[in-house]
Amino acid sequence: MTFESIDKLLDAILAQPQWETQRRYQLLVKCWFTVVNHRVAQHTKPIALKDDILWVSTSSSAYAQNLSLQRYTLLKKINRRLNESVKDIRFTTAKWYQKSLVEPEEETNLVNPTILGIDTPTAVESSPITPQEALQQWLNKIKVRSYLIPPCPRCHSPTPSGELDRWGVCGVCFAKDHSSLNGE
Repeated sequence: MTFESIDKLLDAILAQPQWETQRRYQLLVKCWFTVVNHRVAQHTKPIALKDDILWVSTSSSAYAQNLSLQRYTLLKKINRRLNESVKDIRFTTAKWYQKSLVEPEEETNLVNPTILGIDTPTAVESSPITPQEALQQWLNKIKVRSYLIPPCPRCHSPTPSGELDRWGVCGVCFAKDHSSLNGE
């Protein structure tokens, strides 16, 4: 089994004909951030390309209004840079998610019962030279973790204590119980 970098895999996938729209969208996203200035880039993000119309989410309706007045100028810049034929740009406040003031790691630890919450003893490891070494290091870490966390009382698989505290069983057993209750 050979390992390829994620960049190479994504490039290979995007080169396939059925991914043409996604490839164009990715190029437009890169182009968008070079066409607009830094301040505008902080308050906007391209969210879709549909029927040659670029949809851009904005942080406020004021930005949407202001940019819609500049859309023909932006269209010319984008089409000139990419030799593409984007017909229009539409601005919306939909799908704009504010960044949380809490750090993602802290927030995740508060609500996600699958976070291990244990410190696994790790020796100072060098960066793996080959993908096989990286895989072996990862497998060793997983093996150490499986000895340090308690088993699920039902299926006996290693289970994070957060899941056991919340549901009394592992997430898989909990999901099985609840899917059978819903008639699925």
